[in-house]
Amino acid sequence: MENQLTNNANALRLFFTDEVFLVKDESVEIQPLRNAEPVFVAAQVAAEPQKESAVKTEVTQIPGIKAPEIPKVYPQSPEITHVVAEPEPAKTFKFLGGNKKSVLILVNDESNDVSTEQGRELLRKIVKAVDLGTPDFAILNYSRYQGTDFAELYQFFKPVTMLSFGVEIAHLKLDLVWQNEIITHGTTRIIFAPNLHHLDSDLTAKKLLWGNLQKIK
Repeated sequence: MENQLTNNANALRLFFTDEVFLVKDESVEIQPLRNAEPVFVAAQVAAEPQKESAVKTEVTQIPGIKAPEIPKVYPQSPEITHVVAEPEPAKTFKFLGGNKKSVLILVNDESNDVSTEQGRELLRKIVKAVDLGTPDFAILNYSRYQGTDFAELYQFFKPVTMLSFGVEIAHLKLDLVWQNEIITHGTTRIIFAPNLHHLDSDLTAKKLLWGNLQKIK
């Protein structure tokens, strides 16, 4: 036999056309269920205190890194160059003779190499009187070297004897006084006389010169 049970709501309405009312029956006591266990028990969840992390974070202090000291640069004062004055080169002179006996004869004539004819003849007699030949002495015309002092002449010629005709003490920048006598200056014996041309006609000056020449023989 076909099963007549149905739960379809539409089908049930076809059989149950009367209204149905639910009435509470106060005479019926419904006993509570025994040993009723709660379907669900809320578990008490105790919040445990948070444990300290077993690993302690160690903060290592990094020693402060000092910035490298930059050496101070002090501005250098400009180097002062000491200029050493170079010594002036020794003068050179053009002269006559050989100067083997270190006898320097100074003449002072702007017109002639040595002197006039009369003056040259007198000079030949003078050098012969003291036994000197041309290789023994040096003749320098001072007029060609104005301003030259004795120190410069001595540096070049190294004279042991000097005969000065027409060249004054002041010209040679010597702090000396001529008194018609031989002057010894350092290692040099010096005789001063007038210019050769004028000396030839000056008998007094000739006599003084001859006397001094005898002392240097």
